Amino acid sequence: MNSSPSLTVLLTVYNGMPYLQEAVHSILGQTMHDFTFLVLDNGSTDGSGQWLETVTDPRLHLVRLPATISRTEVLNMALSMVTTELVAIIDADDIAAPRRLELQRDFMQQNPGVDLVGSDIVTINAQGERTGSQQFPPEHEALCNRLPLYNQFAHAACMFRTAKAKAVGGYPTTSPYAQDLALWLAMIQAGSRVASLPQPLASIRVHPAQATKDPAQKKARAEDTLRLAKATLALPGLSRAARQAGLVRLAFAHFALHQNAQGRSILWQAVRLAPVRLFTNPILWERIMLERQRHTKK
Repeated sequence: MNSSPSLTVLLTVYNGMPYLQEAVHSILGQTMHDFTFLVLDNGSTDGSGQWLETVTDPRLHLVRLPATISRTEVLNMALSMVTTELVAIIDADDIAAPRRLELQRDFMQQNPGVDLVGSDIVTINAQGERTGSQQFPPEHEALCNRLPLYNQFAHAACMFRTAKAKAVGGYPTTSPYAQDLALWLAMIQAGSRVASLPQPLASIRVHPAQATKDPAQKKARAEDTLRLAKATLALPGLSRAARQAGLVRLAFAHFALHQNAQGRSILWQAVRLAPVRLFTNPILWERIMLERQRHTKK
């Protein structure tokens, strides 16, 4: 691989059609041109690999795997191939804004103490129509104080320092579904500073193919949520409101697994932390309003 650029864009794909082409073109059409685009086809059977072979842009380096491996495994395989200082992520069904790489690269160069930068996002449906947006705080402390309620970094809107991600072992294998959040938490626990740009630099697609009705998979996702809820509560410097919100999330993670006694015990801890504040907790209300918007759009 060419190691002269300072940035590698990573894309891993398994059966990414029909959205893959738009994702790839959104990267190749960036205002910043000096990067390596590393694409791993994870044993696709829908023509994704064949289409990728037709892309002639010399920046795109395609690796086709003979058999499908887990998403965490393929992300770590891709990360192990990176030799550049910075890594940016694009997912196969999402779209990067034209200046995304330029703005995030410039920010990382101007802020050497920051190891991970995200951005605001817009959400789109299967047809590419805008359905909503999300804004995130720009600074480390505020981002960390909201992590106990939900991920502040959309994977396809993130750029990070390669060495910092590799130093914590890459994407944690203990989180088969939310491996991106698990990586961000591991980096923060290891001392990394994080930030987010107040511009919507990625369009995140939400579509029916992402949903699962397999009870075993839903249980595994709930277990992943439980692990990460515990991990967010271990973040250094959390405010009381953030800790209380995190305890509520942890309680409901237990309830989702029918661990009702544990859930009630942790919910009581949240109440005792600040009884009146529970009903006015701004972080909790932020999450409630977000969930309300999501359900309204279904």
